[in-house]
Amino acid sequence: MTAEPPGQPVSARVRRIAEALGPTTLATALLIYFGYIATRARYDYFGVHVDMTGRSNQGLMLDGMEVVFVPAAMIFLGVLALAAIHVLVTWVLTRDAGHHTSAAAFLAYGFALVGLLLIGEALIGMFVHSSETSVKFGIVPLALAFGPAAVAYGVWIYGRQRGRPLLSQHMARNGVMCVLALAVAGLFWASTQLAWAYGRGRGEEDVTALQRRPEVVVDTKEPLEGLPTGVTATRLGKPGESGREYRHRYRGFRLLLASGGRLFLVTPQWQLGRDQTIVLPYADDIRVQLVPQR
Repeated sequence: MTAEPPGQPVSARVRRIAEALGPTTLATALLIYFGYIATRARYDYFGVHVDMTGRSNQGLMLDGMEVVFVPAAMIFLGVLALAAIHVLVTWVLTRDAGHHTSAAAFLAYGFALVGLLLIGEALIGMFVHSSETSVKFGIVPLALAFGPAAVAYGVWIYGRQRGRPLLSQHMARNGVMCVLALAVAGLFWASTQLAWAYGRGRGEEDVTALQRRPEVVVDTKEPLEGLPTGVTATRLGKPGESGREYRHRYRGFRLLLASGGRLFLVTPQWQLGRDQTIVLPYADDIRVQLVPQR
C-alpha cells in the first residue's frame, strides 16, 4: 500500500472515498430494488403483499442477483452490437468521403427514420397504454432507450457526411445528455419489467411444485376458521379431556414462505382466483411439524 502524499487536501480524499464506495453502493441499491420487484411479483401471485413478508435487505439482494444476469447479458451484447454497427458506419463514411450522394446519407436518413418510429412507439405506450405497459415486458421502454439515440446517431452521420456538424457544440452537448438520460431511463424501465416478469414466472413455478414441498402439520390451541380446499382438521384427545395444550390438528398445508415471524401456507391444489393463502404468526399457541414428501 502506498502512503498518501503529504498535504493532500481533504476534498481530494473525500472524492477518492466516494469514487471507491459509489459503484458498490449503486450495485447494492440496484440488487435490492430488482429483488424487491421480483419478490413483489412472485408473492403477489398468491395475494401476499411483499411488505407482509418482512424480507430483509439481504434477502432482497439475493433475490435481485437471480434477476440481473439476463439484463446484464443483454446490455453487454447490446454494447457489442452497437460497437459493430459503429465500426461499419465509420467504414462507410471513410469509403464515401467526398461523395455528394452516398450510402452515408442513406444511413443517416435510415437511422433518423427508425429513431422517430421508436419515439412514436414509446410515446404511444406511455400516454395511451401506460397502465398496460408498466409491468408487462414489451418494446416501449426499449423504444424509449434507443429511439432518441438512433435519431442523434443519424444526425451525427449526416454531419460527418457533409463535412460539418448540423448543431452547435452547445446544442450537441445538451442533446447528448438528454439522449443518455432517456437511454438510462428506458433501460431501467425495461429491467424493471423483466424483474416483474421473472418474479411472476417464479410464482407460477411455485404452484406447479407445491405437491413436492414438505407437508406442514399445524397444531393449535384454538380452532382455525376458513380452511382452504385440501386441508383436513382433526381433534386431538377426547372431548372434555383436560391437560392437553394443543387440541386441533390441521394437515394438508404446504409452506409457501416463512419470513417476518409469519408462516404463509397454501395447499397443493392451490389455484389462482379460487384459493387463499393462510398466514399464521409464530406464537406459543401453534406447533408446526414438517413431513417430507417423495
